[in-house]
Amino acid sequence: MTKKQCELNNVQEKRGRSKDEEKRGQIIEAAGMLFVEHGFEKVSMEGIAKSAGVSKQTVYSHFGNKQQLFTAAIDAKCEEYNLVPEKQGAEMDFETYLTYFCTHLTSLLNSAEAIGIFRVCVREGGNSEVGELFWAAGPGKIRQRLHGYLSEQCRLGHLQISNIEFATSQLIAMIHSETQFRSLLSLAATKSAADLDDYARSCVQMFLKAYRA
Repeated sequence: MTKKQCELNNVQEKRGRSKDEEKRGQIIEAAGMLFVEHGFEKVSMEGIAKSAGVSKQTVYSHFGNKQQLFTAAIDAKCEEYNLVPEKQGAEMDFETYLTYFCTHLTSLLNSAEAIGIFRVCVREGGNSEVGELFWAAGPGKIRQRLHGYLSEQCRLGHLQISNIEFATSQLIAMIHSETQFRSLLSLAATKSAADLDDYARSCVQMFLKAYRA
């Protein structure tokens, strides 16, 4: 999914929101930008309220504390890339869905926001709470969804996997590309969006060669 497609989806989603949902979205968007720019510790609920253009009371009416808001910001970014099997998986055969999942995950992992949050977690490596929050809302949730989907495809007889935990790790590890690693190190990207899309598709084919029933 391109950045323009994500922005279009966001615009369409906002049109159907209530005023309360719009404010919640404003708060999450402002929080995400501030966390990426300043890190977790230096961002305050007051600062988020000011950036979002709402009152501090409004922020607290939606989120009890900064930890909940950090989690919501990560969760919102993951949802933006439509990685939920329940929404798309039922409409696609397993190979099409795995391709969909991996190409969208590649786009997410290489997005400026995801790279920024990764850097925040590394920068605040002494704070295990930040790492735990990030893992639970992002990588951990994505792994859980993929694990569940692979389990279901094995039950249906489409895949034959003896250790689904290993297979989940293998597929996600392949998606973490050279380009993402270079971006984390602030080095210039060597691959285009089209290259990354092709790479993700090749990962799926390699995965299916090993596990297709």
